[in-house]
Amino acid sequence: MALTKRSESNTIFLQAKHYCLWQELKKQVNDCESVVVTNPKTGEVSTKYGYRFDNVTGSVTGLVQYDTESKYSTRYFGFKLHLKDADSYVLDMPYQSQILRRFLRVAPNVDWNFPLSISIFKGKKEAKEELGVWFRQGGETVKAYFTRDNPRGMPQATQDPDTKEWDFRSQHRWLIQHLRDNTIPDLDAAAVRSAPPVQPDSKPEPEPEPAFDPNAHFEITDADVPF
Repeated sequence: MALTKRSESNTIFLQAKHYCLWQELKKQVNDCESVVVTNPKTGEVSTKYGYRFDNVTGSVTGLVQYDTESKYSTRYFGFKLHLKDADSYVLDMPYQSQILRRFLRVAPNVDWNFPLSISIFKGKKEAKEELGVWFRQGGETVKAYFTRDNPRGMPQATQDPDTKEWDFRSQHRWLIQHLRDNTIPDLDAAAVRSAPPVQPDSKPEPEPEPAFDPNAHFEITDADVPF
């Protein structure tokens, strides 16, 4: 008789930060990287440990909205994008993040029947956003569906006449609602179509006990920008 070591989880939680796709670890291990970060709320400096990745590719199986409400001292909310390849990936897209802003504009042009590739990199110095986000399918860039020249009903941002600052909040709320009303139903329908058929067994196996997942709390870190 042989023994097989139990694996804790094959789900990898990712964040678009530090100019990469970052898998944060709860503690330091031999082959991981370290990043020194400053908590934007408290100013506290700490060291985070994890792995850096340039991109992730997989079939999108779900998009789930989350809201911690009063569970923590800081409220976090946004969306979790679930992808499946050899492993399962969960990509955090906080409500006010650059990756969510980009995703909202390209999502209607994504074909959810095919794998999606997401790359994170450091943007150009002259760009407004330091974090670069690139969506691809079949080797081609997924272009924005909502643009300044063709907003498709998206409200325009407003500018304060005195401070000259731009306000994108109404635009962002409109895109979020479009995501809920259109993108998520299309994505869910594609996920159902691509799911492997369930083969009936003559003697079904009992459902296993739910296992504790040590990665479950890696989705939220003090380095996330609260609002």
